[in-house]
Amino acid sequence: MSHQEESSQKSAAGIIFLIAVFLNLFTSQATASDFYEGKQINIVVGFTTGGGYDITARLYARHYGRLIPGNPTVIVTNMPGAGSMVAANNLYNDVKADGTRIGMITGGIILAPILGDPQARFDSRKFQYIGGRSAEPSVCVIWGSVPVQSIDDLRKTEVIVGSSGPGSRTYAFPKALNAFAGTRFKTVVGYPGGNETAMAMERGEVQAFCGWAWASAKVRAAEWIRNGHVKIVTQFALTKSPDLPHIPLASDFANDKEGRLAIEFLESDAVLAWPFFAPPSVPRERVEILRGAFDAMMKDPEFRADADKLKLDIDPVSGLSMQKIIDDLYKTPAPVLESIKKILVE
Repeated sequence: MSHQEESSQKSAAGIIFLIAVFLNLFTSQATASDFYEGKQINIVVGFTTGGGYDITARLYARHYGRLIPGNPTVIVTNMPGAGSMVAANNLYNDVKADGTRIGMITGGIILAPILGDPQARFDSRKFQYIGGRSAEPSVCVIWGSVPVQSIDDLRKTEVIVGSSGPGSRTYAFPKALNAFAGTRFKTVVGYPGGNETAMAMERGEVQAFCGWAWASAKVRAAEWIRNGHVKIVTQFALTKSPDLPHIPLASDFANDKEGRLAIEFLESDAVLAWPFFAPPSVPRERVEILRGAFDAMMKDPEFRADADKLKLDIDPVSGLSMQKIIDDLYKTPAPVLESIKKILVE
């Protein structure tokens, strides 16, 4: 065989190979798209009806299906328990998952296995993240009559802060500032939720609210902020909220590198606030379809209008961004994790 004939055969073989790859990819995508036709997708929410996660899931259910190839119907199932831990364990261990069951849990549960919580029977890295409707920074606010203007003042003056108790942001965040930034918060627990904590601050029972979701605070406390009845001293987020460009991040006040890493670990909860994910065993091509439909939904005018009526912030976080953050969190040095565990159980 001549060199020219050999080259021609190699070229032909290469072309055939590329065509085969293309056809295989096209067939795979077509098959994945066809999968959802006539199907029903179940969004499993780790909380009871009526709360923020349930309301968000039902918002998705009204719009998501029409943006998925095949136009499946979408329903919501509530699976409350242990702050959404029950739902996380259930979805992770669903070995028959085919892309028709999707989870919605809280970001704090995503962090639980990294911190060694024995109830967390899953590896957060193996969930396949579709996205989140928004990042959710939290703020620390001080009642206006308290003679404190900054974190530096909080290092010198004891301030009573309200909290719902261990396991909540309102418990972890002031404890973290005490441990890693030298503040002197005195935590009073027992307030069921943010509304009760805000009212306690207004009544003078407590002087601060630290770990208040900004999406809630800017609505609930809009007049207080405008009239100076409260002062925002810091925000817990990996990057500053566009609404709060002049409010420093909590990690900026850390006493040392280990403290900064610990606070940043807790601040990641802002990006992971609304995790929407598929179980580990769902085929990758179906996950890509679910991600594409989610991204389209976040831009969809009908969806946006519906979210506005519910007063829900839409500032989407991509599934890939969530995945990267979680992968990085698993690399947190052991001494930092031990420091965080200590403050969470004090």
